[in-house]
Amino acid sequence: MSSKISTSSFPVKVLTKSGTEGPLPSTIQLSTSHGGVSEIILDYGRAVGGIPFFETANVGSEGVATLEIIYSETRAGVDKEKGDGPFLLFSNAMDTYRVNTHSFTPSQETAYVETRFAQKSQRFQKLVLKSPNSSIIFSSIGFRHQRPAAVPKSTFKCSNELLNRIWDDGARTVDMCTVDAGETAEAWDITEEGTRINGQHWAPCRFGTRWEDKVVEFEVKIESGGASWGVHMVANGLIFCLDVATRSLAAVEGLSNTDGIFPPIPRGSWTLPQLDLNDWLKVKIIALGDSVDVEIEGQKVASVTGLKLHPILGGNNNSGSIAFGGPAHYTAAYRSLLVKDTEDNILYKNSFLVADKERTFADFSVGTNPLVCTIDGAKRDRACFSGDLFVMGRSIAYSTARLDAILGSITLLSSHQTSGGYIGSLCPIQAPVHEEIDMEPPTYAFYSLSYALALVVVTKEYWMQSGDSTTVNNIWGRFEKLITFAERFKDKRGLIVAPPPLSMDWLPLGGPHFGASGKINLAFYDALQSMSQMSASIGINDTFATRAEDLRKSIVSHLWNEEAGILRMTDTVSPSGICQDINAYSTTLDISPSHSNTTKILASADQPPFAFQNLERWDNNKIISPYSCGFAAEALFIRSEGVKAVQLIEMVWGDMSNPANPNYSGGHWEAMDENGSPVHDDTSLIHGWSTWPVFLLPKYLAGLEPLEPGWVKWKVQPVLAGLESVDVQLSTPAGIIAVSLYIQEAQRTGEIILDVPKETTCEISPPLGWQISESAGDVSNSVVQQRGTGVSLI
Repeated sequence: MSSKISTSSFPVKVLTKSGTEGPLPSTIQLSTSHGGVSEIILDYGRAVGGIPFFETANVGSEGVATLEIIYSETRAGVDKEKGDGPFLLFSNAMDTYRVNTHSFTPSQETAYVETRFAQKSQRFQKLVLKSPNSSIIFSSIGFRHQRPAAVPKSTFKCSNELLNRIWDDGARTVDMCTVDAGETAEAWDITEEGTRINGQHWAPCRFGTRWEDKVVEFEVKIESGGASWGVHMVANGLIFCLDVATRSLAAVEGLSNTDGIFPPIPRGSWTLPQLDLNDWLKVKIIALGDSVDVEIEGQKVASVTGLKLHPILGGNNNSGSIAFGGPAHYTAAYRSLLVKDTEDNILYKNSFLVADKERTFADFSVGTNPLVCTIDGAKRDRACFSGDLFVMGRSIAYSTARLDAILGSITLLSSHQTSGGYIGSLCPIQAPVHEEIDMEPPTYAFYSLSYALALVVVTKEYWMQSGDSTTVNNIWGRFEKLITFAERFKDKRGLIVAPPPLSMDWLPLGGPHFGASGKINLAFYDALQSMSQMSASIGINDTFATRAEDLRKSIVSHLWNEEAGILRMTDTVSPSGICQDINAYSTTLDISPSHSNTTKILASADQPPFAFQNLERWDNNKIISPYSCGFAAEALFIRSEGVKAVQLIEMVWGDMSNPANPNYSGGHWEAMDENGSPVHDDTSLIHGWSTWPVFLLPKYLAGLEPLEPGWVKWKVQPVLAGLESVDVQLSTPAGIIAVSLYIQEAQRTGEIILDVPKETTCEISPPLGWQISESAGDVSNSVVQQRGTGVSLI
């Protein structure tokens, strides 16, 4: 077996066209000797990732044998023409497309072939042989790992096997959503002749996301299929595709030229004049106001007028950068890029040759990732979001202990801050740290104000886990500017009322929150509290606690519905509508007053745990969101409703952690419908923001939490949930902490056994309604400073 294949994932069974399962044969054979096409679906048992490879033992064909490969995480997606993709939003960190075509030449010798780009998470792989009178025998097929899977440094086990499976799958999700520095492959090939770009995500120049009127010039040489570029691009924009087969130039508005989350809008198609499409072509784009003209070799080829392009991520209408990418079958080389304003001033210049290699990779975010960091999902966006980091940072601390990935993410995001103070909440992982102090950062870095504020909380949690006060000191000034920025939107009631570009939340298809958003105000309160907690570490006076208290009073006065026991989503929507994460977050922060309905609402006792209920257009999305449900589960734990918290976790995460589920991924899903299925074929089934149980279970069932940065002082305060035993081993900067809890609730007896690292102190508090037995003579004032301590409970 090839050494490359020895560190890989392989299929475990075959799915026939009728959907039935079969054992995996020692060799896989496709043949079209009887006409038609020959296809097979391979099942890897759970989602895996890496570089697809194929080892052939024999290829028989009258010419070249053409094989189409389709990838999908979901079972339904693999039967779609485009798999569960394409993924066209933010990143070149994996293959944009979920359909590839490969050509195999006839041979009776063993041959090993890899694809250019990685497919980072898929369970199903369909092989379709389309060439007539052809056959291929594969001796091996799989995915070569780009790094070995991490073994969690911490462990969680309890007497509930379903919870154990949920935690294990969550820890695997954490690992698959963590990227080592240098792990991502370079997407473009930069040569002495020019920069070769295979059709992938359209990558914009990060310096141009605010450009408006401009003139762009470059040269292009088509190698196969065609060439493609975009203007006014951030994520979306105006895209041109020059196609060799049809000898035409077509333009669309959108993310790409193909259907996706946002379908493209055709803006015209033009027949090319007499041009030599085998030679270098000079392209000139003139973007003025609401019009864009394209000239090729000095001839005007296309004109688009009446543009009203609205960037998905920041910026003004009809503004944005130059971008290059294309349909999957396009390959072209580019050189001599020049961008000027209308007064002939140079905005950007790049030869696209080897001399400019490193800055080309950085400027277009198409090189390898410079920092270890986290991503939102193992497939699709593969970008760093502070909203996902809000969950995943804590999950890392209780599983893989990759605190360096949290720090890398904080470093990347916080480096993107506007002169006004708005801080980054979204960034492609291949983008560099923004160090140009005299230049505003790219607009793609700013998704929402609530996500930006979440980065403050993430940093506080990182500080508590790591004890890294240096980072707090270094980043403090940026966070002070962010707080000042947010306070500019405070109204006379004392609430933050952010304009729509800042008031997006975790469901982008739902649009912005209008009016005073509960989520933004809660996130601001949490950020103020975090600043208060961190202020002592850098030796400054705390001015944040009183501001947080004033905000708490304003939230309760103007957003709390006392009759229903609901914290409103915004002050412009139905007061009886329930936004699950906002209600739960408010309970977690101890803002919502005590109410008889709280537990019922959090536990979703009477209906599926929908993210939105009775909220006008929002509840059209019948979504069960593990992200939103995680807030609710934590709120239940905080209220000592351990049984209900566990029931909610089992209800939401149970089916996705069942290996018999046809969509089982071995990880935690982004979202599901009320039947427990993925919402869409492209729903991410390995998603960082869904990993709440990874930290909730050890934090609350074992009661394990730091009281001082770096775990120098920590506590154990378990929440009982009907379990007989809970065992946690936690890797911390202070050493390995171990907690074992044994409870017999019917007999009202229990025991906590601890391993306390040297030079650390543990404070023990019994579960609600219990007390430490007076016979625990080795415990003084519930403080433990030695290993192997046992505490009896009654």
